[in-house]
Amino acid sequence: MKLNDFLKKMPKAVFSWHEASRVAWTTSAGVLRLDLHNWVKRGELIRLKRGLYLVPNRNASKVDIARALYSPAYLSLEWALHQHGLLPDVVFALTLVSSRSTRSFKTPLGEFIYHKIKSSLFFGYDSDTLLAEPEKALVDIFYIRGGSFVPKTSFWDEMRWQNLDKLDFTKAKQYAKASGVAKVNQLVESLHRYAKT
Repeated sequence: MKLNDFLKKMPKAVFSWHEASRVAWTTSAGVLRLDLHNWVKRGELIRLKRGLYLVPNRNASKVDIARALYSPAYLSLEWALHQHGLLPDVVFALTLVSSRSTRSFKTPLGEFIYHKIKSSLFFGYDSDTLLAEPEKALVDIFYIRGGSFVPKTSFWDEMRWQNLDKLDFTKAKQYAKASGVAKVNQLVESLHRYAKT
């Protein structure tokens, strides 16, 4: 099968092997696998992981890729906190949380790191953009990395927090309470005191 013929039938920018086989239903599985392999080898398609492909010139967003790589998941932790202007350091890997096992994927378009969170905490994000609310990203990072955080002014200074006045600490405290983890509550309370100074 020719790539142009395949792409006329495949409207998606990110597609799975199963979607490709439905589009190219007249082509045998073996031939289609070889075609996909050759198109990737020539740089006409990008292989994101086994059985998942990207059409390079269709401008898929990182959200589309994140959703296709591993679902359900939403953007949170360092990446979301940077997007919300709370942490200044640029984060190169997309950090996400998922109700599934922790996984990471290195793709030609960057690294996607998924951290497991319990199902009852899978809320507080925009379903279209998959971006966590700033308060939820804060609670998620305390929940997942709480062991490396210290509830002290000197520690918060080192992290170089910005724009803490944008956070709704009432909401953050509700989310922290929902986590059921004492350390998460302690960290949110400590950061709130720090934000007031």
